[in-house]
Amino acid sequence: MGKKLMIAAFAILCIMSCSTDNLDDQTVTVDESIPEIANLVTFVAGTEFDNSLQGKYVGVFGHYQNSELHGKIYINAGMDTRYSALIELINGEVLKFNGTPQARGNKIIHFQGKAGSFNINFQDYRNPQASNVFINDADTESYITVVKSTAGADPLVFIGNYVDDTDATFFGNWDLITNPATNTVTPFSTTIPGVPFPVAGTAVSQEIVTMSISHAGSTDPFIINGADDFDINAAVACAPGGVMIPTTEPVVLDITIPPPFPGFPTTFVDAISAGGQTSMINGIEATWSFNYTSAIPIASIPESYIDNDCNSITSGTWSWNGRTGTTTAILE
Repeated sequence: MGKKLMIAAFAILCIMSCSTDNLDDQTVTVDESIPEIANLVTFVAGTEFDNSLQGKYVGVFGHYQNSELHGKIYINAGMDTRYSALIELINGEVLKFNGTPQARGNKIIHFQGKAGSFNINFQDYRNPQASNVFINDADTESYITVVKSTAGADPLVFIGNYVDDTDATFFGNWDLITNPATNTVTPFSTTIPGVPFPVAGTAVSQEIVTMSISHAGSTDPFIINGADDFDINAAVACAPGGVMIPTTEPVVLDITIPPPFPGFPTTFVDAISAGGQTSMINGIEATWSFNYTSAIPIASIPESYIDNDCNSITSGTWSWNGRTGTTTAILE
């Protein structure tokens, strides 16, 4: 698919989408007298927590051998003087935990639930450290990587995986986390051939600042931190007309388009734009590209990927240490 067709397809996806995460039943045990944080997934922390240990943290949970132990984690660190956590696994299971401070100043919290337990040290709230992560009776330790909600926004988190093209035993998790402090809201309006009305909406973008990669043969994930560790986004020109990516760094975009006519659904589309990247993984240079748009179930349109030249492909790509393979999104 050429660049013009890809742009049109992207925009048409935006028009037709009505998919969104089903969060209605995902609640955690917190003080019900404070209903605004009764649902930890949808609650966004106020900016008064930006520079303190307290607040909301969002990130990824995974295990280096068990691909089912993989998903998103949400943490309430003392916003209502209580501590709680919730993990959404890729298989749909939701794990809930209550937290208990283990040190003066509430810097180290022990989280316990029916599924297991873990500790998180919030002393450096810009880079919390998890330890002793044992979930669902796994004999070996899982891992947790989180980023703090700041500037009135949650980090955007994409859960994915990777595999070698010729060696299925070489696989693992490939996850991306953004920095909400870079949150940029851009209204847009564009005209699409064949669509009899202008398409207008809002694109919210956040810079990708953390890439967490776990490998089947390594107990600890490889973490690439900081926007400076990412290259100029080679696929920035592939954005649909009118949807501006306000930075040359890799970004995740949440796109919302109000219904054009009564009875039409509001459109929600998630996208990743991270083309032409180079990262050091375990001391060896890796090249990778991941440009993705989420599926549109109501229109029976699958998720889509494009290469750095805006042509349609079937997945993200990577090359490392003489190996090549694919990266795919498994949960937005």
